[in-house]
This record gives sequence, structure tokens and C-alpha cells, in this order.
Amino acid sequence: MAVTRETLLAFLSKKTRADLSKIEDGAELFSSGVVDSFVMVDLMMWLEKQTGARLNPADVNLDNFDSVQRILAYAASRAR
Repeated sequence: MAVTRETLLAFLSKKTRADLSKIEDGAELFSSGVVDSFVMVDLMMWLEKQTGARLNPADVNLDNFDSVQRILAYAASRAR
């Protein structure tokens, strides 16, 4: 299943209990504190389920996971 902006924001909004409907795709999520380490673990498991691919632990870094844009790009690169 493809990860879309809408499904990603719905997941993150539910996990963070924050209104992310107006967040910009390039806005920092982890660095700004919107996403914490607990949400990050849930996000990794969710992405594995959505993409059907195991995440490489070395890929779990701010370059791939600190914004909606980066998460979507990473998910697209991992989708089967």
C-alpha cells in the first residue's frame, strides 16, 4: 500500500494528538518536538506495514524522518 500525505498525517495526528492539518511538508517533526521517540517507533512499524518492507535501522535518521516530505520520499523508496 502506498503511503500518502493524507494517510501519514492521519497516523501522526492520531499518535501525537496534534492538529497537523496545516503543517508544511518540509517542517521539522522530530527536531521541533512534534514527534518523540515513542511516536518514531510506532511510525517505523506503521511504515513497515504500509510499504511491506523491513526498514533498515541505519536508515532511521533525521535525513529520512524529520519531515512529512522526507518520510514520504523514504516510504516511496521502500515500497514493494
